[in-house]
Amino acid sequence: MNKLNDGDMLSIKIRWSNIKKVAGIAILSLFLLVGSASAGPPPALLEIDGNEQIAGIGDSCWKGEECADTFSIITPAEPLLTRSPFTAHLRLPLQESPEELGFSAIRVTDDDALRNEAVNDFRAWRYGLQGMNIQVPLERESDINLSLEPGLYVLKVFVKWEEKGDVSYGFLVQVNDPEAEVTNNVSSGGIPAEPDGINAPIDGEPVQTPDMPGFGAVVAVMGLLVWVGLAGRRR
Repeated sequence: MNKLNDGDMLSIKIRWSNIKKVAGIAILSLFLLVGSASAGPPPALLEIDGNEQIAGIGDSCWKGEECADTFSIITPAEPLLTRSPFTAHLRLPLQESPEELGFSAIRVTDDDALRNEAVNDFRAWRYGLQGMNIQVPLERESDINLSLEPGLYVLKVFVKWEEKGDVSYGFLVQVNDPEAEVTNNVSSGGIPAEPDGINAPIDGEPVQTPDMPGFGAVVAVMGLLVWVGLAGRRR
């Protein structure tokens, strides 16, 4: 049997050291990916006249997450434009039907906003504003027929799932005069509806956007993996 000389032993030690480094970096990368995927309750969607709006997320108590209190109603900054009467199609993010579902239409003015300007494409409205409560079936998707006077409205949705928790959603809708022309511009809060639910959350997953949390960290980890491999080859 051939015996390993000192050079061979040193080479084995170097390779084993590199393997441990790569394994450690891979584990770190996994933790980064898992951490970036944990994001609390996914958003609901509201469709009016063929245009969709992603809900703002307010107070929530979600399984595996700490309860979040915003003390306000959070909505997108830009409203969906429509005329009365109209039908709002509400789409909740989870497959299972909710245990509780509340829906209310609240007429607001700029004085009801906590700040005049939008922050990260969302606006916050004073809590406790009075509105019109509307009965909505305990289903994942429902059509809600509304007839509202012209004005700006916050549509507040409270949902509770038995196994997941509860969350308050907020939408913003501008009801124009029946004779006014309605043109919805694409913005961060309003997106044109696409066929087959392309923009809809699936199985409780949030809508994906190009700004992925943790993406920069993953790129850095991959670069470090390549560097370790090249360093091992040079040795």
